[in-house]
Amino acid sequence: MATASFQKILENISANKGVQNLLENFQKLNDEIKKKESELKKTFDQKKEEQIELAWKKYQEIVKVLSTSEAKIEKEVNTTIAKLKKSADDLEKNIAAYKKKAVAQKAKLEKSLFNKTMKKSSSKKTTKKAAKATTKKAASKPAARKTTKKTTKKA
Repeated sequence: MATASFQKILENISANKGVQNLLENFQKLNDEIKKKESELKKTFDQKKEEQIELAWKKYQEIVKVLSTSEAKIEKEVNTTIAKLKKSADDLEKNIAAYKKKAVAQKAKLEKSLFNKTMKKSSSKKTTKKAAKATTKKAASKPAARKTTKKTTKKA
C-alpha cells in the first residue's frame, strides 16, 4: 500500500515542469563533470607521463655520470696500485742489494779478523821458539848475550 502511494507522489513530482528542468540541469551538470573529469585525467596522465619521462632522463644522466666516475676511479686505483707495486719491487731490489753488500762486508770482516788471529797466534809461536833457542844458547854461552827485537804490526 505504501508503495502505491509513493509511486503516485513520484509521478506527480515528475510531471511537474520545474522538476523536469531540475532533472535536465542535473543531467547536464553530470555530463559536464564527466567531460571535465576525462580532460583532467588526460592532463594528469600527460603530466604524469612527462614527469616519469623527466625522471627517467635524470636517472639516465645520473647513471652515465656514475659510470664515468666509476671508470675514472678505477683508472686511478689501477695506476696507484701499479705505482705501489713498482715501489715495492724497487724496495725489494734495494733491500736485496743492501743485504748482499752487508753479507759481503761481514765475510770481509770475518776474513780479516780470522787472518789477524792467525797472524797473532803464528807470531806468538815463532816468538816462543826464538825465545827457547836464545835461552839454550845463552845457557851454553853465559858470557855472550844476544838481544832480539820484537816487531809488532799495527792493525
